[in-house]
Amino acid sequence: MSSLETVILDVLETKQPKNVKELIHLVQQQVDATLDEIEQEIKKLHKKELVALEEPTLQKQDFISFVSPRNSRWFWLLIGISLLSFVSILFLPETQIPVSYLRYIFGFVLVAFLPGYCLTETLFPIQTALDLIERITFSIGLSFAITALVGLFLSFTPIGLTLATALPALGSIVIILAMVALTRKYKLQ
Repeated sequence: MSSLETVILDVLETKQPKNVKELIHLVQQQVDATLDEIEQEIKKLHKKELVALEEPTLQKQDFISFVSPRNSRWFWLLIGISLLSFVSILFLPETQIPVSYLRYIFGFVLVAFLPGYCLTETLFPIQTALDLIERITFSIGLSFAITALVGLFLSFTPIGLTLATALPALGSIVIILAMVALTRKYKLQ
């Protein structure tokens, strides 16, 4: 048995490191050896079945911690922008010029971006599936399609197409799609 092998087995027995990285760090403190030498020796011990190496298991978060603002910023940002859009459209007056621009900006975001973004996040929950430009393009295109379909649907109903009917319909679609996207992302974590 080599001295490095003896040190590795001794460290495993006495200090019980949690992972290979910690094992290597503890061995480097005791022996003057390179990282490659220690790794090779650990692999040899694994082949001799003196050391068991296991794949790390990822702990799945519970839904409450997954929904926390630290983990799901996009969701809370989306809900915040939606609420700002509703408040600005309903309560900001159209007559005051500087304030009315906020109403137009938030209204435009609600109509031209949020529904499509939520649908894009629902269809492509894995972040690497699309790059940023593709996500923005899909979001804008799908938003106009969803808004047009909501308008068409509402125009054929007895309640008609007005601000009082379109805003809750579009808002509920945004929130439902955001919840579905959040659920899909949670299941794929």
